[in-house]
Amino acid sequence: MLERLSHAKLNLFLEVTGKRPDGFHELETLMVRVSLADMLRFQQRDDDQIVIVPDPATPQDSFPTGPENLIHKAAVAMRQYTGRAAGVTVSVTKRIPAEAGLAGGSSNAATTLIALNDLWNCQLSKGELHGLAASLGSDLNFFVEDCRAAICRGRGEQVSPVDLNQSCFAVAVRPPMGNSTPAVFAELAGEVGTRDATELIAELQSGCLASGSERLFNRLTEPARRLNSQMDILMSEVRNCCGRIVHMSGSGSTCFVLAATAREARVLLGRLRQLNPEFLEVLQF
Repeated sequence: MLERLSHAKLNLFLEVTGKRPDGFHELETLMVRVSLADMLRFQQRDDDQIVIVPDPATPQDSFPTGPENLIHKAAVAMRQYTGRAAGVTVSVTKRIPAEAGLAGGSSNAATTLIALNDLWNCQLSKGELHGLAASLGSDLNFFVEDCRAAICRGRGEQVSPVDLNQSCFAVAVRPPMGNSTPAVFAELAGEVGTRDATELIAELQSGCLASGSERLFNRLTEPARRLNSQMDILMSEVRNCCGRIVHMSGSGSTCFVLAATAREARVLLGRLRQLNPEFLEVLQF
């Protein structure tokens, strides 16, 4: 049996730079891998079945176990590419919420590709794993690259790792209502921009990312706030409670504030508990 942590991500920067012929959007985004993670356990089977077993605490309506699950899709893609007829049972302990902009599903799928490459002794190169990842979704390649931070372009499949010279902290909150990524992009209504993450990367690499940094940016924030009134209200409440800029990850509905130290993050966590959000977590990256 193999055990693998499947980490979440935060988007510190996300600009939509255009629309692609395939219907996806061109992006430039700075993603960081955070401490929050699911645990996936892979056990080879004697038959050719792909079985996903969530822990009892995971709501079944938010974590389907059939062919629509990205873990299942990743296993099928691996079998089709390698010609193997192997089976696997994947036991999943979920901590990353769904529809949260934290890429829990994409991370699970990328982790599955990497783990099955070992479990089934497929001996695929990282380039081949990247190709499979790109066929499955927009965030998988970041996790296949296995780096702390990266600028991702295209629809997310072009990954350029970024060195970080400090440990950073954020406190993440999420309202009960999640966000649909396609709906948020539809609400964007063709709006594109030209901002880039150069100054933010320089700030990160200098080791002095400020908790009030205005260089963090997400083009999808305003469309998401229009669609999700719960998130809109929560962002305002967090701003009032913490007295600092509130950011959104991915297409939401997870929002976060930066903290300079682990101690400050714990203080902010205590303040935000009074808001009673659906999800509240200190993240390190």
